[in-house]
Amino acid sequence: PRWPTRVTCYPPERGKNPHYYKLAVGGEDRSFFRDSILAGTSANDPRTQAQKRLRHAQTFFRNRFERQRENRGPEAYLDFLIKLQGRIDRLEVMLYIVRSNAEAVRMFETVNDRGRPLTNLEKTKSILMYASYLVVDDPQTRDTQLDELNEHFVKIYRCLEDIEAGLGLRDADEIQRYHHIFFIGPHDSHKHMQVLKDLIMRKSRKNEDKEDCQRFIRNYAVSLRQAFVTMGDIAKCRGDRSELGETVDRLFLIGPVGNLYPLLIAAWQEFREDSQRKEVLRLFEAFVFRVYRVVRFKSNTAQSWLYGLANKLHRDNRTFADLLQELRRMNRYYADDNVFRREMSGTHCYPSLGTRTIKYLLAQYETKLGKKAGEKLKVDVAEILSSEYETEHILPQRPVGGLNEEEVAAHQEIVHRLGNLTIASREWNQSMGNRPFEGKRDGRGELDDKCYSNSSLRVQRNLATYAEWDASSIHDRGEEIIAFALKRWQIGPSADPAPETEP
Repeated sequence: PRWPTRVTCYPPERGKNPHYYKLAVGGEDRSFFRDSILAGTSANDPRTQAQKRLRHAQTFFRNRFERQRENRGPEAYLDFLIKLQGRIDRLEVMLYIVRSNAEAVRMFETVNDRGRPLTNLEKTKSILMYASYLVVDDPQTRDTQLDELNEHFVKIYRCLEDIEAGLGLRDADEIQRYHHIFFIGPHDSHKHMQVLKDLIMRKSRKNEDKEDCQRFIRNYAVSLRQAFVTMGDIAKCRGDRSELGETVDRLFLIGPVGNLYPLLIAAWQEFREDSQRKEVLRLFEAFVFRVYRVVRFKSNTAQSWLYGLANKLHRDNRTFADLLQELRRMNRYYADDNVFRREMSGTHCYPSLGTRTIKYLLAQYETKLGKKAGEKLKVDVAEILSSEYETEHILPQRPVGGLNEEEVAAHQEIVHRLGNLTIASREWNQSMGNRPFEGKRDGRGELDDKCYSNSSLRVQRNLATYAEWDASSIHDRGEEIIAFALKRWQIGPSADPAPETEP
């Protein structure tokens, strides 16, 4: 037996209608609900979140019925269905007839205080629509504005799927908080819902501010929608093989980027040329790699500076040159070239920088070496950052054979330096073990195919050019990599004035 799909109802002013559904779905989801869920005459895949939830509910109930049928046996299952049908037939549906969006908003505010808690995005929609109902006197204008608000949020929910797929962000509340930072201000962003509600209610209660409140509601909704659209556009860039897409990829691969989101959204909206966006993203990547990864500042470092800059860019229409100057100043303030070099030149580079930072640095170095040799990158950077690849010590951490006290001290002085590190597949690294440099360089016996000379990685193959591997070789190679890093994550002109106080 099929799950009942329609019941006889007696809605006011319509008379008896045996085909009147208890549930009516609005907008573009209506035909999917009618044809794919109820009638089963269409096999269309769900496109919106609402359609996915409808399909999930259908699958859920279908599976529950199937389990009941298997567990009960034919007679008990028939008895179960008869009792369930009786309960469904006795259900009463309270039908409220509203003749405008304004009445629907008022009804929603009155009765929606039970059941599943609303998300902040749903609360925002409710606040904006209810305030519009209060401040717009003309019924036709009010309905038009409510329709516009609804369309904005329909678009927002559609963008969420792209954002989750491309950036992994599932929490719409965080994106709304990023928007609050540059649209309203960085203060109290953790209480952005309360700030928004207080601001709108204060405006709506003052008769002389009704037009201002209406204008604010409209501008806020448009801007919020654009923030989600922008995040969706950025998400779509990930995986795009264009230069801009690769620049976006690099930023998100190295991370963390949470502090950058408000400024990233504001800059993406303000500056639309690919060349401008690539330069902004490049300075973002330089900041993340220098400040968070290499110099190892805490992840909330410069948060107030970044948030304030996002708000100023949105509010004051800063020029592209202004933004670049501020980003360079920020980079230089926390991690200028001297500090950047010092951190990469230390004797304990391996334990202090961490595996992910070193793998990312060497993956970019691999790209540079490949381009110089006219080769394409044979291993994706994301793959190198995965657990399939490891950081390898060229001079082994635990060399075969005993070392005297003096040799141990000399070994510890150089073994963890940047110049002694490379990247290798996990299988390759485990098979090479603690073999001396000559064995890794040339191979031996059955392992001849696993050596630096035959490696698919240019960053390993270049090691085969060294006749011996000692402190001098490690120093020279380290200097080459550091020179590459200073150029790869360069800040730019140094004419920017330093800030008067620490942000």
